Amino acid sequence: MVLGQNPTHNYLQNISALPDTEFYDVLEDQQHYIWLAADKGLFRYNGKDYKHYSHPEQKSNSLFQLKFDAKGQLWCNNIYGQLFYIENDTLKLFYDASKLVKGQLAPYEILENSIRLFTITGIYDIDKLTKNITKVFEGMCISNANDGNSNYTFVINFEGDLERHRIYKFQNEQAKKILEITSLTRIQSPKIFVFNKAAFFTHKSTKENIIYLIDKTKNTSKKLKTPKQLQNETIYNLLSFNDDYWFLTSSGIFIFSLNQNTLVFKEQLYKTESITNVEIDFNNNYWFTTLDNGVFVSPNLNIRRLELSNIEAKVTASVGLDNNHFVLGTNNGKLLFYNQDKLIKTLQLPGKKIIGKLHFNSQKQKLIVSINASESFLVDLKTDKITDVNNRFSVAKTFSKIEDNSLFYGNYRQGIVYKNPFTSPQKQVIRESRVKTSVVLGNHLFVAYIDGFYKYNLKTFSSEEITFNTKKILVNAITKNENTIWLVTQHNGLLKFEDNTLSQPNIQLPKNLQINNIYCDNNLLWISTDIGLFQYHIQTKTLKSLSAQDGLNTAVNSFLVLQDKIIVILPKVFYILPKNKDLFKAFKTSNIKIETVSINDLDTLVQANYKLPYNLNKIGITFNSNGFQSNQHVKYQYRVKQIDTSWQNIPLNTHFVNFNSLSSGTYTFELKAKNISAKTPVFATPITFIITKPFWETYWFYGLVLAFIIGVIWLYFRWQLQQKEAQRIAEIDKILIDKKITNLRLENLRSQMNPHFIFNALNSIQDYIVSNEKELASSYLVKFSRLIRMYLDYSQQNEITLEEELNALKLYLELEKVRFEDELEYNITVDNQLNTKQIKVPSLFIQPYVENALKHGLLHKLNDRKLLIEAKIIQQNKLQIIVEDNGIGREQSEKLKRPNQQHKPFATKANKERVHLYKNKLKRDITITINDLYDKNNEAAGTKVVITMPIH
Repeated sequence: MVLGQNPTHNYLQNISALPDTEFYDVLEDQQHYIWLAADKGLFRYNGKDYKHYSHPEQKSNSLFQLKFDAKGQLWCNNIYGQLFYIENDTLKLFYDASKLVKGQLAPYEILENSIRLFTITGIYDIDKLTKNITKVFEGMCISNANDGNSNYTFVINFEGDLERHRIYKFQNEQAKKILEITSLTRIQSPKIFVFNKAAFFTHKSTKENIIYLIDKTKNTSKKLKTPKQLQNETIYNLLSFNDDYWFLTSSGIFIFSLNQNTLVFKEQLYKTESITNVEIDFNNNYWFTTLDNGVFVSPNLNIRRLELSNIEAKVTASVGLDNNHFVLGTNNGKLLFYNQDKLIKTLQLPGKKIIGKLHFNSQKQKLIVSINASESFLVDLKTDKITDVNNRFSVAKTFSKIEDNSLFYGNYRQGIVYKNPFTSPQKQVIRESRVKTSVVLGNHLFVAYIDGFYKYNLKTFSSEEITFNTKKILVNAITKNENTIWLVTQHNGLLKFEDNTLSQPNIQLPKNLQINNIYCDNNLLWISTDIGLFQYHIQTKTLKSLSAQDGLNTAVNSFLVLQDKIIVILPKVFYILPKNKDLFKAFKTSNIKIETVSINDLDTLVQANYKLPYNLNKIGITFNSNGFQSNQHVKYQYRVKQIDTSWQNIPLNTHFVNFNSLSSGTYTFELKAKNISAKTPVFATPITFIITKPFWETYWFYGLVLAFIIGVIWLYFRWQLQQKEAQRIAEIDKILIDKKITNLRLENLRSQMNPHFIFNALNSIQDYIVSNEKELASSYLVKFSRLIRMYLDYSQQNEITLEEELNALKLYLELEKVRFEDELEYNITVDNQLNTKQIKVPSLFIQPYVENALKHGLLHKLNDRKLLIEAKIIQQNKLQIIVEDNGIGREQSEKLKRPNQQHKPFATKANKERVHLYKNKLKRDITITINDLYDKNNEAAGTKVVITMPIH
C-alpha cells in the first residue's frame, strides 16, 4: 500500500506472479477474462494465472490499443504497423502495414467490413476479407478517437512553411473541420478523447498542457483554462466515469467535473503511480495499469485507507466527536484530531502516556482521557486546555452518560457512578468487580462485568442479574437502539434484550464467527468481526458485509460511526467508509468454464457426453470461474447423479475434482459456483460419463463362458485321448529312432573298421615284427587296440564329449600316418574358449570326413600332404568343426575311380541320416557344408568340410 489517502487496492504482483511491470492497456471480455497489453506482449488473466499470446511473425513483443469488434473479438497492434486479433485462443496476424505507418504507433478503428488505419501518410481502409487497401483521406494523421458514430481525427496539413493542425470529424464518409491551429512548429503530444457528452483535445506547448473542449452537437471547439494540477503533467489517457473526467498522468489520476465549460478539480488518486489505463470489471473492481509498477486493483473506490506515517506511535484509543470529527489517542500521549481524512490538530499530554480510553461529552465539549496507569486528564475542546485529574478516570474500560451531570465509569476493579464528574465529582461505587462495557437505556443502566450482566435502576441503583436460559452470560460488547439492547456474548453469540427478555436474533451471520464489537446507528446495526464489517438493517432484516473482497482486508476490532462516515481503526492506519449506498457492491459470479477433462491422466477434448470402456474410469475435471481473486472468493459445489444425493463442497481455492475408479454405469457431473458475497450461484453445463461394463459382466460373455466350459471339457477329454495316442506313437518313434541311430552307429563303426584300414594296420605290425622292431610293433599294436576299443565303446553311445571325439581322431591319424609312410602332416586346433570336457557331440561323427579327406584327397597326392582339423565357437553360441585337406579335390578323385569300383561311403550316408534325425526328431540344428578349394590358377587345391552344431 502506498502512503497517504488512497482507495484500498491490491497489487497483482502480490496475488499472482505478474509477467511484466510495464503495461499500456487493459480490457475485460464477455467471459470476464482480463486482457493486458504489456511491454512483453499480450496476456490473459483468469483470476489465477496468466496466458501469454504471441505470433511467430511478430516484430516486437510490445502490443497496444486493445479493442473488441462487434463479435467480441480482441484486436491489437504494435509500432511496426502489424494488426493482430485473437481467434480460437490464438494470436493471428491480420495485416502487416509497416510500409504505411513508417514506425509510428498508428490509431485504428474496427469497421464492419474493414479496418481503418490512421497513419502519417493518410487514412486507409483494409478490407477484412481481401486485404485490399483503399486510401480514404490525405494528410498526416496523428491521433484519432471514436464514439461509435463518428471519428475525430487530428491531422497535420502542410502549406509552405506553415503546418496547419486540424481536427476533422468523419461521419458517413464526410469530413468536417472542427478546429485549426496554425503554427511554424509542430504540436507536441496531440491526443483526442471522445465521450458521450463531450470530446477533448490535448497537446503540449512550451509552457503547459493545452486543453480544448469540443461540442459534438455544434461541431465547435473552445480552449479551456488548464487546471494548475495538469499544467505540467504528462497526460497518458483521459477517461470518463459517472460524469467525472479522469486524467491519467505520470502523477496518478486527477479527477475533474465539467461545470459550465470549466474543469473543477475533485481529488487526486495514486499520486506516485504513472497510470496508463483503467478498466471496471463485472464486479465493479477497478483495474489500473502503470508504466513501471505493474497492475493494481481497487475493489472499492469508496473505501479509503490512510497511513499514519506522520506519527511514531500506535493508536490505542478513539472516540467520535461532533459531525465527522474524531480523535485518536496513541501510546505516546498524543491526541490526533481529524475532520474526516484531514488531521486538523495534535495535542500532547504531559509525558508519554499510553492512552487507554476516550470519552466525549458533547454538551460540555469535554474529552476524558483515561491512561493505562493511575492517571487521567480532561481536555477542554474549546480552549485545548489539558487538566490532570489524577486517577479519577484511570484504567477505564467503559463510560456511559447517565444524565447531563452524571456519568458511569467502569475500570478493572469497580463500577462507579460520578455526579458532577467534570467539576466537583461525587463518587458512588455500585459494584466491586472488573467492568467490561456498559450502556444506558431509558431509566436503566446495563453493565457487563467479568462475572455477569446486571441491570441497574438509575434512581436507586438497585440491581438485578440478567441471565440467559437460567445461566450467567458474559458480555464483551453492547449497544442500543430505541427500546432494544444488543449484546455480544462469550458463549451465546449475538443476543438482543427487548421487553425484559433475552433472545437470539435471526441474523444469518457465518457460523463460528468471532464478533469483536457492535454499534447501533438508528436502524442499522454495525458488527465488526475477524473477517470484516457487517451491516444489519433491523427493520428490513437484510444483512450486508464488507470484507477482503471489498478492500477491507483486515480483522475489524475498533470502529467509529460518525455522521457521514465510518472509521475503522488499526494501530498504524485507519479506513474511511462513506455511509451511503455506494459502499456495498452487488457481487456476481462469472460463468464456470470446464478447462480440462482428463481420462486416465490424459487430457481429452471437453465435451458434454463421454462413452468410455470400463478400464478408462479415472476421471479428472478442472474448472474456473473468472474474476479478481476468484480463487479466494468463489466457492464450488459438485454433485454426481447416481452417487450423490446432495451437493458436495469443494475446498476454497481448489479448482479440480478427481474420480479415481468409477464402476460401470451412467454418471452426470453437475457443478455450481457462487461468489461468497453473491446471492445466486451459476451452473456449469452438466457432463455425462457412460462407463461401459467389462465384457465379463455382459450376458453374451456369460453365454460364451458356458460354451467355453463345455468346449473345454470336450477338448480336455479329446486331448486326453490324443495324449495317450501321441504317447503311444512317441514311444514307437523313440524305439524306431533308437534302432535307426544304433544302425547308423554300426554303419559308422563298420566304415571305421573297414578291411583296408584293418589290413593296413596289421600289415604295419607285421613289418615291424619282421624288421625285428618289437617296440614299434608293440606300440602300434597298443594304439590299434585302444582305437578299436574306443570305437566299440563310443558306438554304444548317442553322444560323447568333444574331447573323447578328438582323442579318437588323434589316435586314428597317428595310425594312418604310418600308412602314409610319414608323408602326412596333420594339425588339430581347439579354441581356448571351448570346454571340451562338457560339450557333447554325436559319437564318431567327425571321423568319416577325416577318412574321406585321407582316402580320396590326400592318398593320391605324392607329397606335402596336409590335414587341418579346427574346433571353435562362432556367433549365437554354436560349435564349428572344420576338416580341411590340400588333396586333389573331389572332382579329380572321381576321375581316378576304376569303372567297376562300387565303393559306398557308408559313414557319410549314415551321418546324413543322423543329421536328419537330429534336426527333425531331436530338434538339434546340425549343418554340414562341403566346399572345393582352388588355387590362384583355378586348379583344385583340396576340400573343406564345415560342421556347425549348437553347443550342447
